[in-house]
Amino acid sequence: MTIEQLTAKEQIREVIDRFSNLECDVHAQIPLFTKDVRVRVYMGGQLAMDISGVEDLERQFGAFTVGVEASCHMNGQQVIELDGDRATDVHYCRAVLVTVEDGKKYFSDNYIRYKDTLVCRDGKWLISEREQHFVISERRLMDA
Repeated sequence: MTIEQLTAKEQIREVIDRFSNLECDVHAQIPLFTKDVRVRVYMGGQLAMDISGVEDLERQFGAFTVGVEASCHMNGQQVIELDGDRATDVHYCRAVLVTVEDGKKYFSDNYIRYKDTLVCRDGKWLISEREQHFVISERRLMDA
């Protein structure tokens, strides 16, 4: 593997980890995507969101995270394949959320598999396509 390939992989890891580190700050996550991004979110094997473009992404993810009081994201296994100025990244993430609905707190524990396509534009890697699969999700009322 060349130094250029290693550098590209590290830059891609940075994009993926930055997305997770920003947790539910959707507005701050937007610069990590191409303007014409396509995101498909699956829950229980069913398509739950089909998003086209960063404006739609910000609107839909913003609505999804509006009730989030606390969150923690942890990335795990990751495989990156390079093809010139394009790459695919498959990684796993555990996303834990505390939400408030009607004055009650809920705890959700989500195990997510991401399949991303990234492109390098002007030396910067951006997510151009994302498939997000909620593989396992648990949600319960938190004790008072």
